Amino acid sequence: MAFADPQSQRASSSSSSISTRGWNYDVFLSFMGEDTRHNFTDHLYRALDQKGIRTFRDDEELRRGEEIAAELLKAIEESRICVVILSKNYARSRWCLDELVKIMEWKQCMGQLVFPIFYQVDPSNVRKQMGSYGEALADHERTADEEGMSKIKRWREALWNVAKISGWCLRNGPESRVIEVITSTIWKSLNRELLQVEKKLVGMDLRRASSSSTSTCIGPWEYEVFLSFRGQDTRQNFTDHLYAALYQKGFRTFRVDHIRGEMILPTTLRAIEMSRCFLVILSKNYAHSKWCLDELKEIMESRRQMGKIVFPVFYHVNPSDVRNQGESYGEALANHERKIPLEYTQKLRAALREVGNLSGWHIQNG
Repeated sequence: MAFADPQSQRASSSSSSISTRGWNYDVFLSFMGEDTRHNFTDHLYRALDQKGIRTFRDDEELRRGEEIAAELLKAIEESRICVVILSKNYARSRWCLDELVKIMEWKQCMGQLVFPIFYQVDPSNVRKQMGSYGEALADHERTADEEGMSKIKRWREALWNVAKISGWCLRNGPESRVIEVITSTIWKSLNRELLQVEKKLVGMDLRRASSSSTSTCIGPWEYEVFLSFRGQDTRQNFTDHLYAALYQKGFRTFRVDHIRGEMILPTTLRAIEMSRCFLVILSKNYAHSKWCLDELKEIMESRRQMGKIVFPVFYHVNPSDVRNQGESYGEALANHERKIPLEYTQKLRAALREVGNLSGWHIQNG
């Protein structure tokens, strides 16, 4: 048994494309079911799950027919890291090879991390398509038409490229030790990414701003940061990652995990009063929530009256649409005006104009 520390990819975890996308999974597992589903892959999946790492592992029911399921392609795009378990019969599965092509394309265009595991196979056999890999591709070629040969060429390129990546090679010996190393490496890679998010969004700017104004340095603060966000847009991706990064840096951070009813809760109003700094994550559906807009109105009043710091994060929205209430923000305010007094919606519009004029971060693609 041998394993290599995949050092060469660590820098890629800090790329901007990794730090600002919304992920549904931390890890996508690509594997040949008949080789490893009920042994190594199952053990690795359980180890990742125990670490709290959200992992996609396909159900056998998805693997019906020749074409790769759309659910799998979507899961690859929504995963931060792909782990490819290259076993003896991996290349015999057209499904696995299509999966691999998608993974390597996503690595190339989006900077996604890919960790190969050479399970009872020689990395050079994968790279050069020898041994069982050569036999499998030769079998595919015997039944391929012109379009099929073009696809096989892409398979060969993907195999060549994945085998050049540093990963782990499992031969003989206990697998538990290697699984421990793999999960630890993935965990550290994810944490590095979260720290990168925190650097981009907060970093020294938060400390510098909070120390530059005497009005923000006094007071019985219970929280350093208050997060205002629309749950359905960012709770399970960007906000979750940012919260974890702030927590790791020791920032006491308030966020509302569950909203009940239309009225903002007294506990939230108190948290606004007891926070030094606000991060307002302005996403597509933020203004559709009266709760979010009420929160924002209170936050901006706190900024004017108490000199508190407000940082907007324009998450896949144009700052001018927030400022001028265009696009989804205009539609949302028009809906609110049909239900609540015009005088009150004017206050909500004023809060959006004010926050839209503040310096912050604009996250789009990448």
